[in-house]
Formats: sequence, C-alpha cells, structure tokens
Amino acid sequence: MANYQLRRILLCNKILVAIIWGSTFIHAMPPQDPIQCTQSGCTLYNSYGVWGDRKDCYVTTAIYPTTEDELRSAVASANKNKLKVKAVSKFSHTIPRLACPTSHNQSAILISTERYNTSIDIDVAKLSVTADAGVGLRNLIDAVEKEGLSLVAAPYWEGVSVGGVISTGAHGSSWWGKGGGAVHDHVIGIRLIVSGTEPEGYAKVLNLKGSDPVFNAAKVSLGMLGVISKVTFSLERGFKRSITFNFTNDGGIEEECMEHGKKYEFGDIQWYPSKHTAVYRYDDRVPLNTSGDGVY
Repeated sequence: MANYQLRRILLCNKILVAIIWGSTFIHAMPPQDPIQCTQSGCTLYNSYGVWGDRKDCYVTTAIYPTTEDELRSAVASANKNKLKVKAVSKFSHTIPRLACPTSHNQSAILISTERYNTSIDIDVAKLSVTADAGVGLRNLIDAVEKEGLSLVAAPYWEGVSVGGVISTGAHGSSWWGKGGGAVHDHVIGIRLIVSGTEPEGYAKVLNLKGSDPVFNAAKVSLGMLGVISKVTFSLERGFKRSITFNFTNDGGIEEECMEHGKKYEFGDIQWYPSKHTAVYRYDDRVPLNTSGDGVY
C-alpha cells in the first residue's frame, strides 16, 4: 500500500511539473473570425461558438467592403439579384441568431464591416466625431481622447464596433437618461445604406439626423432598416470620474437601488445572491484638476 501511494504522489508531481512547465508556452489567442468560408460557401459563428437554436448559419458568400462606395455597391448587388443580406462586424457577440440573413438554405450574403474601419473624423468645434461602422470602440475612444474630448457613455465591453454598439442598444450604467446610459442616446447622425430603385442604382445613402422621422428607429434597428455606414456621436470636454466600490450585505437592496441610481450618474450595482452580497459602485464626474491620474 505504501509503495502504491508513493507512486501516486510521484505521478501527481510529474503531472504538476509538466503543467507548470507547459504553461510557459501558452499564449492568449483572439477568437476566430466569425465568418468562415470554403469553396462551397460561408458559415457565420458568434463568440460563443454556437447559436441558441444549435443550428449553423450558412450563406452563399461574404463581402468585405473598405469604403462607403464599396458598401453601397454590395447592397445594390444584393438588391438587384434579390438576395437576402445582413451586415456583421468582426466581433459577432450577438447571442440570438438575428445576425443570420436567412433561416433556410436560400441564397444570402453577409456584408462584413471588419475592413471598413479607417475613418475617424473629429470636429472639436462642434464636439462631435464621425466614424466608419467597422471602427472598434477602443480605437474610437483613443482617437477622441487625444483631442481632449470624451464619449459620454460606453458599454463595459470594448470589443464592439461603432455600428454594432448602437444598433444592438449596447450600454453601460443606464441610470441617468443620457448620462451614463446607452451609447445610442448620444448619436446625432447616421449614414444608412438602403435598397433603392433601378434608376437609383438599386441602393442609396440616407444621411439621417435627429429631425428625421426614422432616426430613432435607425439607431437601434438591429440591421433591419439598412446597413449602417457611418455614425456621428456627440462629445464632451474631457472629464475625470471618481469610482469607489462598496462590498456590503444585500439586505434592503430593493429599496437602496433607486436611491443609489439617483445619487450617481454612472452608478452600478452587482448582486451576488448566493453570497448575500451587493457591490455598489459610487461613480461620478469630478473636475479635471482633481488629484489622480484618471486611471483605475
């Protein structure tokens, strides 16, 4: 028995050493491109690997425009040839299979904004920024901050595109209306490519502003009204935020949540019922001359 136990200990030690030694060669890898194509067609995946209905999303082909003209041409071609089409980003974090243009084996195409991501036009005087739909949120934030400006709202996850973040209603803390709420609340312009008539070249560009009757719908359209080409956001002068986390008992959370929301513009609550714990985030703007480097 003693020899058997000794062999087990030695074996476990060898496994542990192998794991520790092998881990030095492990590197983090980004997720695969959500669109995987072969000679027979393309399959759309999401970041979770499978869709909720456990069915794959097959399409005939995928198109990767790099300019607005190419994006318009892709929509026109699909309309002319009566193909179903959906726009997707390089991130594909949607959980339901809404990104799939068809639930049947019909002729359909995907338009990816992965390579349509170069233009970020900042107007300091008007406190606005216009970006291609495929621009990543982190790249947009970095560009805006270089000008001493700031986006007012952003979701907690940065792996989203400009077009995707608004059309899916992504948000961070949403207690205060247009304060720390949804990103689309701060959109002031959208260039949307929709189908057109034959004289219009089968596709046209709509330059939507706040006064347009379909503007609010276009901001959170899930891609149903057309393909988002460019988005214009309102900006603010750069500001700092003071953030404090309070880990406490969750007793009275149902009464406390409303008062918490009224006090803090970017306030948040994380609730862990199994631990009887609530984490209240006290998160507000502070003057730029407040001490601290602004990094949490």
